[in-house]
Amino acid sequence: MDTQNLDSLRHSCAHLLAYAVKQLYPGALNAIGPAIENGFYQDFDMGKWNISEADLPKIEAKMREILPKWQKFSFNEVTLEEAKKLFKDNKYKVEMATEFAKQGKKLQTNDPGDFLDLCKMGHVENPSKELRNFKLLSVAGAYWRGSEKNKMLTRVYGTVFPTKQELENHLKMLEEAKKRDHRKLGKDLGLFAFSDLVGKGLPMLTAKGTTLKRILERFIVDEEIRRDYQHVSTPPIAKVDLYRTSGHYPYYKETMYPPMIVDDEELILRPMTCPHHFALFKTQPHSYHEMSELFCCPMPILSLQKTKLKKKLIRF
Repeated sequence: MDTQNLDSLRHSCAHLLAYAVKQLYPGALNAIGPAIENGFYQDFDMGKWNISEADLPKIEAKMREILPKWQKFSFNEVTLEEAKKLFKDNKYKVEMATEFAKQGKKLQTNDPGDFLDLCKMGHVENPSKELRNFKLLSVAGAYWRGSEKNKMLTRVYGTVFPTKQELENHLKMLEEAKKRDHRKLGKDLGLFAFSDLVGKGLPMLTAKGTTLKRILERFIVDEEIRRDYQHVSTPPIAKVDLYRTSGHYPYYKETMYPPMIVDDEELILRPMTCPHHFALFKTQPHSYHEMSELFCCPMPILSLQKTKLKKKLIRF
């Protein structure tokens, strides 16, 4: 199945999920339910209800109960005023309809027989036959429109495939991936630890973890030397002027660490190495012949093998 048809399959299953949740939890509002890589999700404002992964089997059962009744999706173009009336009880649909109308986009409803929704994506031709091979996977929180200023919604993830075998293969792959999750392995093997005092996402490597890191670093450096890389080293900080000159600072300063004053100089932790290495390159003259052999960024190893050329490469 090509990507477009697979997206239609997944998006259609998100509609099925939305209807099942609304049937099980009166008052719940469905927001958006797009197809994503390897599956789909649907966002809900659950109102007075709370759901967790323990509720997914019940929701799946409701989806399977509904599915045989679904026929081919019917579509109808509506005006903004009509959309506001049809979805007056769902503020998320009204907001999207208003935004789409301002952008000059057509508003379209769809209905597989008993669930009217506002949507513009593709859908399957025969829901009752094509949507059989699905599985709900997890529950998470997600801000409406991705902004922390908006309400936190409940996001349910799922996946669906054209055949039962494809679904089983995917679920098996997910189980194998869980066994190899670095967070699980790191804890089970005693490779690293975390501390709230140090900070979130800042691992502290144990003796075992440090040994493993050293082995990998030595392998990488030895392999690069074998392939004619030339290594250089530059400081982890620099004057802010360097990033003003390179043009990075005006655009990335909000996501860079704040400057620090040391000996009357304004220094900053580097977020990238390019400016440092341009400065290093400028410390001595280079001939045009050398320029033709020197790359400021490493070439992929595959490219080196194809060209059969030995180039002097700088690893940053």
